[in-house]
Amino acid sequence: METKFEKIGVGLITCDRPEFFKISYDSLSHVIENKIVDCFVVNDGEIEINVIGENYKKTEGKTGVAKAKNIALKHFIDLNYTHIFLMEDDVKIKNSEVFDAYIQASKQTGIKHFNYALHGNHNLDQFGVPTIRKTVKYPDSTISIDLYPNVLGAFSYYHIDTLKDAGLMDECFYNALEHVDHTYQIIKKGYHPPFRWFADITGSSQYLSDIVPDHQQSKIRNEENFQKVFKNGLDNFIKKNKFSVVNGYGPSEVISTEDETIKVLRNIWKKHHLK
Repeated sequence: METKFEKIGVGLITCDRPEFFKISYDSLSHVIENKIVDCFVVNDGEIEINVIGENYKKTEGKTGVAKAKNIALKHFIDLNYTHIFLMEDDVKIKNSEVFDAYIQASKQTGIKHFNYALHGNHNLDQFGVPTIRKTVKYPDSTISIDLYPNVLGAFSYYHIDTLKDAGLMDECFYNALEHVDHTYQIIKKGYHPPFRWFADITGSSQYLSDIVPDHQQSKIRNEENFQKVFKNGLDNFIKKNKFSVVNGYGPSEVISTEDETIKVLRNIWKKHHLK
C-alpha cells in the first residue's frame, strides 16, 4: 500500500549531545533524500548544532523534553501531516523503510500509535533477549506486532488522529514519564492496546538501533537531580491517572489480561484498520 502521497513528518529532538545528534541526523537525512519525508529539528540544549535548511527551532535551553517534543508535534499538526514521528538523538535509522513499516502496520492493524520498544534494556532479559509479552498476527496480512511490558519514547509514531483526540504531551512532566502519560492518554481514546501491552512492529530492531546501549549516553539520566525529577514526574502521574507505574510506590495499576487485550485489539482493528 503506497504512502507516497501522504504527508510524513519527523521531529528530531536533541539536547547537548552534538556527537550523537550528527549520527542520528545523518541517518535521517539519508532517508529524506529518497523519501517524501519532512524533518523538523528541535534543539532543547545550550550547544548550537549545524542543521541544513529552515526546519529548525532552538529553545531557550533545557525547557524539558515534553515541551521540546510538543514543538515538533504542533509543527506537523498545524501543517496537517497525517503521519508524525518523534525521534530522539540517541537513536539512528538502519533501514530507510522504517517509516513505511510503521505506517503500514498502523493501516493493517488499526493501531495509531507505536513506540520503538528496544531502546535501552527495559524490554530485554538478562541475556539481551526481547521480553515480548505476545506476538499478534493479523488475518489476510503479512503484518504482525509485538506487545511489550514497558514503553519507551525514543522513537514514536503517531497518526494525526491520536494527537487531535488525545492532545499533546502534558508539560508538567519535565524530563520523566512524559511519553508514558501521553501513551496512556492515547490508550484511553482507543487507538492503542491496554497499558503494559505496549505495541511495536515486529522486527523493529531491523530498522532502528541505539547509538550507545543501556542509556549510557543519556544526559537526563546522568544529571544529579534526575531522581528528584523522576519522583516529581511519578507523583504527577499518580495524581493525574490514579495509579503508579512503580511497584510499591502509590496505588497499584490494574493490568488487562491477555484475553481482554485481544478483545481490545479486535475492536481497534474493526474501527480503524485501513484508515
